[in-house]
Amino acid sequence: MFLTPDRAKIAQMPQLHVQLILAGHRSLKNKELDVSVSRQHSGRIKSEGEWRAMETACLDELDFGTLSTVDLLGTGVEMFTAGSGDPLLFLHGIDGLEGSAAVLRELAKTFTVHAPSHPGFGNSQRPARLDRVDDLGYFYLDLMAQLGLDRPVVVGISFGGWVAAETLTKEPARAAQLVLVSPLGLPTADRRVQHVADIFMLSRQELGKRMQVGAPEPGSDMAVLTKLPEERIRRLMRNDEAASLYGWTPYMSNPKLADRLHRISTPTLMLWGDSDAIVSAAYRERWRAALPQAEVETIAEAGHRIHADQPAALAARIAAFAGR
Repeated sequence: MFLTPDRAKIAQMPQLHVQLILAGHRSLKNKELDVSVSRQHSGRIKSEGEWRAMETACLDELDFGTLSTVDLLGTGVEMFTAGSGDPLLFLHGIDGLEGSAAVLRELAKTFTVHAPSHPGFGNSQRPARLDRVDDLGYFYLDLMAQLGLDRPVVVGISFGGWVAAETLTKEPARAAQLVLVSPLGLPTADRRVQHVADIFMLSRQELGKRMQVGAPEPGSDMAVLTKLPEERIRRLMRNDEAASLYGWTPYMSNPKLADRLHRISTPTLMLWGDSDAIVSAAYRERWRAALPQAEVETIAEAGHRIHADQPAALAARIAAFAGR
């Protein structure tokens, strides 16, 4: 019998090692893994559909809105919707929708928030044709058209900031305002230079410490991770797998993005945490130079995950910028 990996050990592994474990599971088509895990719950093998339903049902932190599935050109997209007001498209980071729950709750007080899980993240499907962030830019143009989002505020967090930038380089007029929060996506020169920390080679525990100044998210806290239900572990690992697919090489960047950012004519706000330990000062300046028309501000007492450290302050700044 192929047993489920020890979760305490997973918590201490670099993200790359976690991906290798996942690859091993997939090579066995998950048959034995499903047997060992499913019997812990019900004595029978759960279908993939049942697991997905359990994963959605366990997202208690998103109980202030609605989770649904949108069919976009044959691809099922997990969509979270909450609040009322002007439309806002929220593009999450590698921590998924669940990692952004606090700021989504705050934003829903002012906006009608539309927050999809990126293809491959959460319970969103990922067709084989979507394997680069550049592809996601076109994907989100199609999604906005299908949802009838006419010039929404577009907010991108970290990896989602990269996605947002790629989207608006293609059709700059599709957003009323653009907010980039700790964005990634510009070339980092070399992993050894460390303008962007190599998140795939850090343990979950170390990554959690560097991501924010407050308490780390459950997926980064070893003591919490070992107690998470299996459905949360599956979702967490799927997010990791998708992040490595899009960001492995070139590392968390599109070498062509810098030459395209001049196309963004949308009023843009760029926000960084004053204690960001993921990206260097030189990297932040590179973003400033690439988008000279953007307003650039720093949020106090926040790391890379501003949305976790200062959700209320972040939402208030977004609302003020959008309300001009």
